[in-house]
Amino acid sequence: MSVSDDRTADEDPYECGEYVEVDELADFEEFLRVCAELTGFDVPELCATGMAHEHHRTVLAHPVRDEHALVHLWYVGTWPGEAPSSARAHDQGLVWRTFRAAAPGAAAPGHGSWAQAPRGGEER
Repeated sequence: MSVSDDRTADEDPYECGEYVEVDELADFEEFLRVCAELTGFDVPELCATGMAHEHHRTVLAHPVRDEHALVHLWYVGTWPGEAPSSARAHDQGLVWRTFRAAAPGAAAPGHGSWAQAPRGGEER
């Protein structure tokens, strides 16, 4: 399965209805391979979130597994239209790694952190 193998340039990927074969994601290693391809993060990075097994269980619980739902699960920590599978799911979402930030309220910044300029910011 590939994100864009048989798609023409003028096709809308959301309208196209790309679906992942049910049996393809039953195997944990194959699940990670497919998710790495879809998210742009490699398998060790996905495993480093600590959410790989939990996300695999979430995917197996859904009979229809489209690519966009898989990406949403990894980046946001929820299956589209559902509550997070755990309290950690949102905090470990790939969206925060993409922005190189922590989820709001997920990690204490530490005493006196307000007195320091943000990373990449200039002191005034």
